[in-house]
Amino acid sequence: MRNFIKFLVFSCVVSLTVFVSCKPQPETVVENTQRTDSLLNTLNSPELKELNKKILDNPNDAGLYNERAKLYLKFRLLEDAIYDAKRALRIDTTNADYYLTEADIFFAANETRNAKDVLETVVRKFPTNTDGLLKLGELFFFVKQYENAFSKINAALKINENIAKAYYLKGNIYREIGDTAKAISSLETTLDQDNQHYGAFFDLGIIYAARKNAIAMEYYDNALRVKPNSIEALYAKAKLLQDINKMDDAVVVYKGILKVDSLHSFSLYNLGAIEFEVKKDAKKALSYFTQAINSDPKYAEAYFARGACYEELKDKDNAIADYSMCLQLKPNFEPAVEALNSIKK
Repeated sequence: MRNFIKFLVFSCVVSLTVFVSCKPQPETVVENTQRTDSLLNTLNSPELKELNKKILDNPNDAGLYNERAKLYLKFRLLEDAIYDAKRALRIDTTNADYYLTEADIFFAANETRNAKDVLETVVRKFPTNTDGLLKLGELFFFVKQYENAFSKINAALKINENIAKAYYLKGNIYREIGDTAKAISSLETTLDQDNQHYGAFFDLGIIYAARKNAIAMEYYDNALRVKPNSIEALYAKAKLLQDINKMDDAVVVYKGILKVDSLHSFSLYNLGAIEFEVKKDAKKALSYFTQAINSDPKYAEAYFARGACYEELKDKDNAIADYSMCLQLKPNFEPAVEALNSIKK
């Protein structure tokens, strides 16, 4: 059997939990369909109904508008959120939290220039506000202005040297610029300040897993202690088990993920890879790859892998079809080029 399948490379990009959970995609504010769905959910929110009642009774309470802006932000109703944030600031310009809410909304809308302007106002008006400094530091990190990012984070630490978020953000910056030793040091300091910091446990797991170091498992287990149903941590653990050839243990964790998310395409793919390469069961592998494709019809590697299964099962026509589909999705995928050229000889 030719060794077709390359186990899926784990390339999780660690999200920042200080300011935003992931890099926002460009958008004006929010698409109409998303807005409609979110609006339906929001209108049914008891929390929103209670806030609306309070605002009717207290129309000049800036704090209530700020609370509702945060709720709208949670539901991705960004137009409504920014309206309430500005309303709060028209009533009261002395509360730093109101500016921070406005900055969060601008950042969620990918309006980074507006977010930066608001955060610089916070830092200027409230120079000891560490949240403003850290969010501005993260914004600089986001746009890859690392020196400015470190400057703001260190300024926050001068005010309070015990801020876990500050060390966590520094750890992420060090990782991005390739200084792994300082990244580890900063993330460990994060845990010194907050021994329940999920992100630091997870990121340290990622760093050590890249080295195939078994200590990564301890960090993943601690991350799962903090967030028992975290799909990203479960997947990272399963992938590490797979990488260190503990295949049966990896299968158990992958199947556990599918109990939480039956459409998790990476887990389905990796289960297929284990069945094909390790257990030599092309039929069972084919089933997993098909499920991965059904979950993500643009999963080029899954088409290639299923094509390899078809080829192993002597189904040349379906093999060619899947290799061809893989190349439609990823034209420069060399393994598919080689396989297609070989099968057509």
